Amino acid sequence: MKKSFLFLYFILVSFLSNGQEKKKIEADKKVSYVQYAMKHPMHDWDAKSTANKCIIVYNDKSTAIEAVAVIVPVKSFDSGNSNRDSHALESLEALKFPNVSFSASNIQEANNQLTIKGNLTFHGVTKPIEVKAKKTASSNNLKIEGKFDINMKDFGVEPPGLMGVRADEKISLSFNMVFNL
Repeated sequence: MKKSFLFLYFILVSFLSNGQEKKKIEADKKVSYVQYAMKHPMHDWDAKSTANKCIIVYNDKSTAIEAVAVIVPVKSFDSGNSNRDSHALESLEALKFPNVSFSASNIQEANNQLTIKGNLTFHGVTKPIEVKAKKTASSNNLKIEGKFDINMKDFGVEPPGLMGVRADEKISLSFNMVFNL
């Protein structure tokens, strides 16, 4: 995890200039999270991780987010069912692919709505994705929340099964990141 995070960290640092208006801010882990939801004909479930590491490059002058990097350990997702979580780790080959990561430097903002174009790495496969998010700012903090879907098969993952029936290929991911300004 340290290697992957260092790589993402150096990408973000490369966007920082000598100017005082840009700064690197890490999301507050006490209130920030990444969550996934899945569906199976017998039941639906979700799992949440608060062990993510999310850093943005923030421009104080323009209040723009100029870059973002997120890394989440696969083993940190908790569905409230340890058997299901163990099966997920096995299906995702978590020992071989321990992290999910996302990085972007193409971030457009209009009326507090963000369009973030970047690269998602999941199960060792990197693909470009576009994420829509909402930005809410106050004098003390900045909140970014959004949702997007991926297809597991696009990343070389066979959907997990229960009683011979596979779960839906789609994973719905949501996130809520809070940054103290």
